Parts: sequence; structure tokens; C-alpha cells
Amino acid sequence: MSAENAPPTAVDPSVEYMGALIHQLRESAGMTLTDLSRVAGVSQGLLSQIERGRGNPAYLTLLKIAKAFNVPVGRFFTQAEESADNRVVRADNRRQLQVTDRGLVYELLTPTMNGELLVLKVRVPSGYSNESVPFNHHRAEECLFVLEGTCFFQVGDDGYTLEAGDSITYQGDQPHWFRVVGDAEAVIIATMTPPVF
Repeated sequence: MSAENAPPTAVDPSVEYMGALIHQLRESAGMTLTDLSRVAGVSQGLLSQIERGRGNPAYLTLLKIAKAFNVPVGRFFTQAEESADNRVVRADNRRQLQVTDRGLVYELLTPTMNGELLVLKVRVPSGYSNESVPFNHHRAEECLFVLEGTCFFQVGDDGYTLEAGDSITYQGDQPHWFRVVGDAEAVIIATMTPPVF
């Protein structure tokens, strides 16, 4: 049984939030599950599970759903509690997006995704690689800072190995991918302008 089809052992608030949001977007668009299944290319059964908070979709599944609604993937971050100061994001109140099939955890370090700048903290498990599905779909300038671990980054035809403390900057519409090197988790601070995640 795949990670996205396995029933959760406990209700995960981020999965519940994502499912409710997808249901809301579908109803607002006047779509049935059958309609969304056809447009997104995702099975109706899986969509039903996701909407009921019974499954955390794989990253590619989430991309397909986001594309069907014409919204960025970042729309599926959990909502943080309202803060009296919209400039500050407290460590215990960050919006999160968990991608279960890949073990990635994104945390939003900027208060919203509505400004000109997006900053994320990304925890990446050892062994992770997106070489088979490189990114190149967004027009944004990106800077990635390796906070912990070692990563190999490929941007266009050029490859770079970055250790903790190193950073790389590139245009997001260039084909790019990365993998974690070694047995330790990597932690990356990612900045992007404009925020098209």
C-alpha cells in the first residue's frame, strides 16, 4: 500500500485542513469529484479520501490538484493562529505543508504568501532526490541556504555540492533539481521572489 493510500493512525490537522480546503475549492468551482478527477488526472477514490482527511497526497498528486484549481501549491499550507503582529512568525506557530510520500516538511517563515518575498524552512530526509522530476515551472529568483547537511544541486548543465553554510542562487525557470548527500537529514532555508511556490 502506498504512503498516500495508507490510512493515518491519528488525525493529522494539516491533512484535515488540506482536505477541507480542496473540498471548498471544488465546491466553489462548481465541480463534482468526477469533474476534478478528470481535470486533475487523479482517481475519484483518492480525491474522496483526501477531502475527508484520510490521506495525505503525494507531491505530484498535490501539484495536479493545484493546477486543476489554478492555485499555487503553497495554498495548501495549514493556517496559523492569528497573530496580533502580522510581521512576526513565532517558531511554534508556523504554517506547514507536509509531503508524506517524500518526507518533506515545509514551514513558512514569512507571515503570508501575499507579499513580494517568500521564505521557507524545508526539512529534507536523507536519500531524497527529485532528479526524475526536476523543477522549471516558475518565473522567480530563488536562493537556497543549506542550514544543515550536504546537498547536490543541478541547475541547467551545472552541478554544485553545498555543505552547511553554503548557498546557491538561480532563476526558477531553469531546469533544477537536488538530492541529499549522505545519511543525515538536510535543512534548507529557501527564499523566492516573487512567491510562486
